[in-house]
Amino acid sequence: MATFRTELDAPNHIVLVMVTEDDGSEHDYQFDFDPRSGRYEFSERDLLERDFGPDFVEDMDLQVRLMIQRALAKKKTP
Repeated sequence: MATFRTELDAPNHIVLVMVTEDDGSEHDYQFDFDPRSGRYEFSERDLLERDFGPDFVEDMDLQVRLMIQRALAKKKTP
């Protein structure tokens, strides 16, 4: 079963996602987000759903959204 980990690059408004497949191969995805609205584009969604399944992608999408929310919350905190 594939796994993923997320990493926030807050100064550059990017969430990085590293997917590790069962065979150990890794794939990196980068989600640039708008620092004002938190919007981002997930253009690879269909591809990832085909390769890893909709539940995997839904969990990854949720984690990306949480990372963006944290970044936006920290920005608002003085």
